Amino acid sequence: MSENEGAQPSEPDAAAPPPAAEAPAAKPKPPARELPSPEEIAAWVEGAELPSLENLFNLLNTKLYDAKVMQIRKEELLPQHWQVISRLEAPPDEEFDTLGVVRRVRDAAPTQEAGEERVAALKVAWQELRGKHPSLWTAADLFAAMRRIIDKKREISFAALLSATRDVWRGLDLPQGREQLEVLWACLAFIRQKTKK
Repeated sequence: MSENEGAQPSEPDAAAPPPAAEAPAAKPKPPARELPSPEEIAAWVEGAELPSLENLFNLLNTKLYDAKVMQIRKEELLPQHWQVISRLEAPPDEEFDTLGVVRRVRDAAPTQEAGEERVAALKVAWQELRGKHPSLWTAADLFAAMRRIIDKKREISFAALLSATRDVWRGLDLPQGREQLEVLWACLAFIRQKTKK
């Protein structure tokens, strides 16, 4: 008979604590969005590329968007009453392709791919504004188109739309283009100030 035969199994030490249950691992926080600085927005207005501009709008639903625009209106950066769109439907898509600004937007883009993305975004906004010529848009028109795009959940890059509109306005000889760029710069700087990471 071996030493261990017949020996009773030892009882666990009553003083030892029970094994601790593993706590669920904390979910890692998503990385903070990279937001553009006011200086970067100012450089963007003058033609610089700014991919982080998208982050000012990529988490918005209509409720959040309306709240931001209401703040802009309170600051009197945009008119209180936006222009009514008189046309009920957008003209045929082929009409968009004949606009001279389409070529200008493509030519101003840093790459062919960026040019196509900007033209596509501009076309969606043009449709939402029922065919109003982009060179006649105001900043209020642009924000109205963006609101409709968010409301309808249409998938576009807002950075591409903003950059396309900027390039349209920068290409205008009339003072209206510069005026609208200044309004847009003020609105974007204000939105950036109110946007948390």
